[in-house]
Amino acid sequence: MLAFTGPDVLVTYERSGGFAGIRERVTVDAAGTAVVNGARLTLGDDEMRGLRDALGRVVTTRSSAAGCDVADHFTYTLTYRGHRTTRCRIPCDWRAAVERLEALTGRPEAPARR
Repeated sequence: MLAFTGPDVLVTYERSGGFAGIRERVTVDAAGTAVVNGARLTLGDDEMRGLRDALGRVVTTRSSAAGCDVADHFTYTLTYRGHRTTRCRIPCDWRAAVERLEALTGRPEAPARR
C-alpha cells in the first residue's frame, strides 16, 4: 500500500467501523500530495489553503470513548501537529477539516477501501 510518513506529513485522517466495516485513510503532506486509500492525488492551491484553514481551527486533541457504546459506530482518528486523537463523535472544531478530508475519498482516483 502506498503511504508516507515523516516531517512533511501535514495531517492523517482515518475513519473506520460502521455496519459495513468501512476503513478509509487520508494522508496529506505539506506540499499538497495526498494518499487516499492507497491512491496518490495532488491537491490544488485552493484545496490546500482551505484544508490548512480548517486544520487551524482544530483544538480538540484528547481522545474520547463517548459515542462508542453502539455496535456500528464509526471511529475517527486525526493526527495533526503531533497529536493523534481518536473519537467516535466528530468534535465541532474538526468538522470542516473532516469534511474536506472525506471529500478526497470521493474522487474517482481515490477508490474506497473496505
